[in-house]
Amino acid sequence: MRHVQVGNVDVFALVDNVIPYPATAVYPKATDLSRFAHYFQPDGGVALNFGSFLLRDGNTLLLVDTGWGPENNGRLLAELAETGIAPADITAVTFTHLHGDHTGWNFDRASGKPLFANATYLVPKADWDHYSSETPQPDSFTRDVQPLQELGRLELISGEHTFSPSLTAVPTPGHTPGHTSVAIASGTERGFILGDVVISPADTEDPQMENSFDWDHEIARETRTKLLERLANDAPLVGASHLPAPGLGHFVRLDNGTSWRPLP
Repeated sequence: MRHVQVGNVDVFALVDNVIPYPATAVYPKATDLSRFAHYFQPDGGVALNFGSFLLRDGNTLLLVDTGWGPENNGRLLAELAETGIAPADITAVTFTHLHGDHTGWNFDRASGKPLFANATYLVPKADWDHYSSETPQPDSFTRDVQPLQELGRLELISGEHTFSPSLTAVPTPGHTPGHTSVAIASGTERGFILGDVVISPADTEDPQMENSFDWDHEIARETRTKLLERLANDAPLVGASHLPAPGLGHFVRLDNGTSWRPLP
């Protein structure tokens, strides 16, 4: 767990787990991954962080994504405990998107009740429409997301949605149809919870490179390229789900593009 501030907003980076994947599986169409070897493990693995972010803006306690969950040895609840904030204190849960590694701790497995008992669960409408219409529906969707609607705990959001005076949802599609990031603006300070627009630091140097997880590669490349350009220029604090744990840092400009600079 790492705690930083953006103006008056507390940002807690919570690491559910870290799992290595072969770089050739993450980037199956890449012709020369050796240029990114400094980002990979000696065996060619990409150590992907599976992170969530808790944002406190006054009385709003917004949890962005809920990790892989207990089936994947997730540590989200232990990380949350380190903040001193209880699950019942969370006022809202939102999702950058509805892949299973972002929805895993929605429900207590023993009781079947929402784990964040007093929270509204805010779901990007375009993702809900996409996954609810798939046949068959993903197992994680039917287990972690669909029951929220049946319990009356789900609210669909689209476009720019205001969570609190300093926290706003921003559409960043491509990884999924409704992929959504969260912009932080407090006083003169800025932050950005990225989600999966970028998967590893390699993407920051070559945003045109396809990965195996994006829903629409053309839209994802366009979003990634434009957003990296903007974030490198504006230099807000960035929280990214899969960049090296705890996933906090800045995008910086290089002569030929951008790069990721983690917080020290």
